[in-house]
Amino acid sequence: MTDGGTVAIVAAVSLPALQFALPLGSEIRWSDMLATLIATDPLPLCELLDLSVRRPEDLRVRREVTIGAKHQPDLILELDGRRLALIEVKVLAGLGPAQLNGYLAAVPDADRYVVVYPERLVIDVAAQPPWCGLTWEYLLKAHTTSANAWVSTTATAWLAHLDASLPKVGADTVWNALTPGEDFVVAMRARMSWLHGQLNPPVPIDHDLVPSTAGVSWVVRLFADAAVPGYQILVEVEENLPVRDFPKLALPGGQQPLGPSIKVCLRQDGVQTSAGFDWDYLLAVWPTMRDARSDWVRNRAQPKAAHDRQAYKTMVAKGGPPFLGIGFGEAQAKQSKACMFGARLQLQPTVRLADIKATLESLYELIEQMAAVHIETTA
Repeated sequence: MTDGGTVAIVAAVSLPALQFALPLGSEIRWSDMLATLIATDPLPLCELLDLSVRRPEDLRVRREVTIGAKHQPDLILELDGRRLALIEVKVLAGLGPAQLNGYLAAVPDADRYVVVYPERLVIDVAAQPPWCGLTWEYLLKAHTTSANAWVSTTATAWLAHLDASLPKVGADTVWNALTPGEDFVVAMRARMSWLHGQLNPPVPIDHDLVPSTAGVSWVVRLFADAAVPGYQILVEVEENLPVRDFPKLALPGGQQPLGPSIKVCLRQDGVQTSAGFDWDYLLAVWPTMRDARSDWVRNRAQPKAAHDRQAYKTMVAKGGPPFLGIGFGEAQAKQSKACMFGARLQLQPTVRLADIKATLESLYELIEQMAAVHIETTA
């Protein structure tokens, strides 16, 4: 009894244990459950996406509809034949090459294009308009206010499941301080997501978060257009352990992270081969790099393609240091229409995320200075 004579009742309601219904490795189940939430009460999502819908209950949710020869978006929201939203669901997986462009070409008339991902495992779509990113946390929080008891309870339980299932990282997180038994790839990716979210480089420097070409490791990039057309100054940071050596789980005595590797490179875009890369241009920006830092990794660069090896030898003969020329050459050019060469920094595996952030921020000025170097290129 309270002092006022009223009875104080505490509702002790256990939330559903969704870890069995929604394992992190099954985006199909996450998509199915999201479709169920929306179909049961469309109002929270309509308000969240600012969809112009007079009668949300008339909205139709479609799952994995095949459009064209090969495109199968996770969810399409329709009303009276009008496509309101196309939603791509992500949990642990990244985006496939040109995946979003393919969806956009197949469904060019939707009002909204949305990629849903966990806040701690960012999918960066900032450079792919009209696509926008929406975190699971923000989406589910909106559904916790649903007037439908099942929707609000499920969304609340889902939020708790998501929070408990992914690594919690922050400024004081140590790079190699993985919890025994946790997913190695997810733990590394969570660290990269945090770093990406903390960076705010000045104009004209931009940044993004992308999967590596091997598709396992994730890479935070800082970049700015160079003075010479067709070139960029590019900084990439990722775990230095080769992806082929990534273990499934972090275990005591098992393979450990080696620490963040930071490449500072001159990148040539829009090429099919690295044969046209201007090594004289790289040599011209080297004094700026040399004057900015003294902690470059001194291991000799080893370009793989014959033409890159010859150009590298010529550059060294002209006074370039033997460690200048690390990067990605012919194979990368054929795969992604870009090549890059430069020098590298290596941080200790015991570094804190806050210190990695500070190191990257210290490179802003170097990027701007390198971007200002201009020569008449031979390419």
